[in-house]
Amino acid sequence: MAAAGAAGVPAAVSGKPEFYQLLKNLVNPSCMVRRQAEELYESIPGLCKTTCLLDAVRNRRAGYEVRQMAAALLRRLLSSGFEEVYPNLPSDVQRDVKIELILAVKLETHASMRKKLCDIFAVLARNLIDEEGTNHWPEGLKFLIDSIYSKNVVLWEVALHVFWHFPGIFGNQERHDLDIIKRLLDQCIQDQEHPAIRTLSARAAAAFVLANENNIALFKDFADLLPGILQAVNDSCYQDDDSVLESLVEIADTVPKYLGPYLEDTLQLSLKLCGDSRLSNLQRQLALEVIVTLSETATPMLKKYTNIIAQAIPHILGMMVDLQDDEDWVNADEMEEDDFDSNAVAAESALDRWPVGSVENLFYQSLRSISCRCFRALTGNIDMLD
Repeated sequence: MAAAGAAGVPAAVSGKPEFYQLLKNLVNPSCMVRRQAEELYESIPGLCKTTCLLDAVRNRRAGYEVRQMAAALLRRLLSSGFEEVYPNLPSDVQRDVKIELILAVKLETHASMRKKLCDIFAVLARNLIDEEGTNHWPEGLKFLIDSIYSKNVVLWEVALHVFWHFPGIFGNQERHDLDIIKRLLDQCIQDQEHPAIRTLSARAAAAFVLANENNIALFKDFADLLPGILQAVNDSCYQDDDSVLESLVEIADTVPKYLGPYLEDTLQLSLKLCGDSRLSNLQRQLALEVIVTLSETATPMLKKYTNIIAQAIPHILGMMVDLQDDEDWVNADEMEEDDFDSNAVAAESALDRWPVGSVENLFYQSLRSISCRCFRALTGNIDMLD
């Protein structure tokens, strides 16, 4: 084990087997074993922790449980503990950490572990960009760019995962590398053979736009990615994945102007998803949230699409009466915590937020129209009885 026998290293973890056992003990069912393992781990110096954890992550013979714990601890060490540990590492150890991490990401064959390594990569990259945007890990950025230009789908996924976690990885070179960024996002969002790549690309594109919320010029340059993002929203929802839809909600809330060129498509898609009873309650609520949020953040932009807004109102009313079958729940005086996730509560919240600004009249006109139709239907039935 690297750095074994160094000053301050507890004898109980003087070798790889002992350190790996320590990692296992950190998830032991026994509280006493876990507490002892935590105390022992905290007593290990930062240099030894860093090298030992990286070694454990890369060692496929260590077992997935050990590697998973090592990855979680290394990520924590390089994020919350970065300033206390990394700057104090010898320069050759810092160099080795960066080299070994690139190799680990590049050569990892286990998909889940590769994602964890990408998380660590993104954390280290974030901490190695200074306040002026200078990247102090050029080799890491080069690896990312090489992955983008490769024909290896796995490396595309690596680049996307890192970029999604840290869209600022290009630092002060971002303006000059916009074509590279767009190439990555565009080639992946158009990939029809790998749905997971399309989904991740859409999330990465959303993260990049959100990270540049004040760059209106960038919105125009990246507007042609929106059809792919919306398609990914639709496809992922029907694969029980609402992550891209959540990203769309964030865009509607923070950078609604980005949706401008495809606002009608965004509203139509959200309306469709909101009204599809095959989707989960959460997905339908998120789709409704896109529309309601845009009514708050982009009211002037919605004036052209009052017909679409009007179609959303029956969905809201329908969700409001989507009550649970449990009679005790219906008659309860107070809501339980889980009730706040119900369609009825989400729709009521939307109703409270919606009548604001220029859509208020439209909202009440729609309600009046629905009421009139119901009244005509009711009176028609009465006439038939007569």
